[in-house]
Order: sequence, then structure tokens, then C-alpha cells
Amino acid sequence: MSSKRRILITVLCIIGLILSFDLVYIYIKASFLHGAPKSFCSINSFIDCDGVAQTDKAFFLGVPLAIWGVILYLLFLFLTYVDKIKEKVKLPILNVFKNPSSYIASIGLFSFCVSIILACISIFSIHKICILCFATYFVNLFISISAVQKNFFFTDIKNTVVDCFNGIKEYLPVFLIFLIITVPLFTYLSTSLVLAPNIKAFKEFKEFQDMKYNKYSIHGNTLGNPDGDVQIYVYADFMCPFCKIMNVMLHKLAKDDNKVLIIHSNYPLDMDCNPTVRSAMHKGACTLALYALAAEKQGDYWGMTSSIYDDKPTSETAVINIGRNLGLNVDKLYADAHSDEIKELLEQQIYRGINENLIGTPTLVIDGIPHTDAPSYSKLQELVKQSRNRHKKENGK
Repeated sequence: MSSKRRILITVLCIIGLILSFDLVYIYIKASFLHGAPKSFCSINSFIDCDGVAQTDKAFFLGVPLAIWGVILYLLFLFLTYVDKIKEKVKLPILNVFKNPSSYIASIGLFSFCVSIILACISIFSIHKICILCFATYFVNLFISISAVQKNFFFTDIKNTVVDCFNGIKEYLPVFLIFLIITVPLFTYLSTSLVLAPNIKAFKEFKEFQDMKYNKYSIHGNTLGNPDGDVQIYVYADFMCPFCKIMNVMLHKLAKDDNKVLIIHSNYPLDMDCNPTVRSAMHKGACTLALYALAAEKQGDYWGMTSSIYDDKPTSETAVINIGRNLGLNVDKLYADAHSDEIKELLEQQIYRGINENLIGTPTLVIDGIPHTDAPSYSKLQELVKQSRNRHKKENGK
């Protein structure tokens, strides 16, 4: 490889590394640092580097594409100087790299073809683009062109394929060891999504979202352990779709963790009973809350709660039929739902939510700390763990 070509490829690799490290930083901020400021390249809804980094298209084998970019440019640098390295380091395995320029050209061309596919996915599927990603696409092309031999890549591709097979044949045990190490590693990264917390949370959340019925449903007036060391107050609205998902998660949590108590408070976003609601939002949510509280007087608050979320009744008759299916006395259920006692109880729960300065539903309050987002199940478990750690510290004092 000539000195000019080596210098040009080196400069391009350094540019690619700078862009890739910046993309890694953007990815870490978007995925791991909650509340971090937006990146400079997140300009609007279309030009949004943060948005692209948070999609499931930003990964391959469980590893962010930004990290693959760093690996790619380090590989290019290695191939650029492998002849110099062979002079200093007398390793026989380095002799398999007979045509490094061809490898750079071939890998660069392949990378650019993949880049075109990623660009199409970004534009037509994600509907967002990352300008730094697009910059690396052109860097890949320029690196490939800078290293290309004659015959417009045909010689380079042939050299790369032939040398690759010869190298594997010559060092088959090393290649097998490499596979033994990497295959389980990438399998773990792909399944655990440890490097993709946003995607993991989305998949967990979608699992509960896709459930038509609450298969973890618990009947009775108590959800969890009355003597549990962690109490979770959930403020919810029966017409809120995220509250339905949260209800399923909380029932599962009560079955998985026998030291948790969940306490439900109705906070219907219905102007018929909630003074903070100024417009017609969830019309009928107040009625659903009254019937859930009425079912509590017959010992099946949580059974009624899950059934309302599952069946989505749109009339009082439909709610009464739910009570009938649960084996409740429907005459008593109707009378209690219209009683002053139940109306006052609902009012108390609503004002409790108002005093908590709720901004929406569902809202979880643990140790006086509100959590207004709809967390994934693993995040919910983490909140419980954090509560227990706080209690340990308090008891230690």
C-alpha cells in the first residue's frame, strides 16, 4: 500500500472513529441516562439522532450499530498497518493477511451497501434520520474507493474471499475457538438485550399490552401481602389503556413477590366526579370507579377491577353483568354504587390524588415518591428493590 493511500485511509478512519464514538455517546445518553439533554443532532422530528438510537433498528446481534462502527474503523486501521505490524510482531497468523488493500476495499463496499439499506430503513420505516450515521455511510464509501484495486472491486472481492477461506482452513482450530466464544456472547446479548434497555423495556411492556385478559388476576379485596415491606399506591383510571397494562403488571408482581402490598386509589379523569378535569375526557370513568368500590363491599374489589379493565364496559348494565359473572349480588352492587357512602369514598380517593399533585394516570407512589411513567415489569421490580434498599438504610441509621 502506498504512503499516500495509507495516509488517506488513516484520516478517513479517524473521522469515522470520531463520528462513531460520538454516536456511542449519543446512544448511552438516550438509553441509559434518563433526563439527559437532547443531542445537538436531534433537531426536529425527522432529523433526530436520539430517536434513531432508541429504535430496535439501531442494533445488530444485540450490539448498538455505533459500537459496530467503532469496531469497523479499528479493523480498517489494523488492515491499513498490518504489513507494518508483521515487521514488528513475528506472529505466523498475521501472514494470512496477504492483500490488506483488497480487504479494506471489499469490507468498505459491503459496509456501504449495508449503509444504503440502513438509510432506507431510517427514512421509510423509522421516519427519522441520524445525520452522523449518514456521515459514516459516506466515510465507508470513501474508504472503500481509496483502497480499491483495478477491475472495479472484482479483484478485491476475489482476493478477500480466497484469502478468507485459506486462512480459515490454515487456522481452523483458532477459528473454531473464535466461534465458541462469540456465538454464545452474541446469543446472550441478543436475548438479554443488556445493551438495549429501551428495547427490552418496550418488548416487556408490549407483552403485557398484548394480553387480552389478565391471566394473573387475583380476587378479593387485598392484592399482595398486608404485612409486606413495600407498599405501592397506584392511582388509576379504568378508561386509561396504560392503567390496564399496569393492573396486569401489579397482579403479576403480587404473585412473584410475596412481600409487596398494592393499594389502589381511583382517580378517574372524568369531569363528572374529578374537579381537576375541565373537559370531557373519560366519560363514564366515575361510574366504573363507583362499581369497583361497591364490589369491595362484597369482598371482590380486585376481581371487579381486572374484569372492568378486561371487558371495557361502556354502560352501567354491562358493569352490572360483570358483577353477576363474578357471583356478586347485583341488586346490592347497584345500590352500593349509588350510595352516598361509596360516592364519598371515591371523592376521598380523588382528593388524595389531587393532594399528590397527579399529572396523569397511572401514577405509582412508593415511599412518597411518585412515578408518573408507565414502567416495564423489570423497571417495576427495580422500583421495589430500590424501596427495600431505602428501608435498609433507614433502619441502619
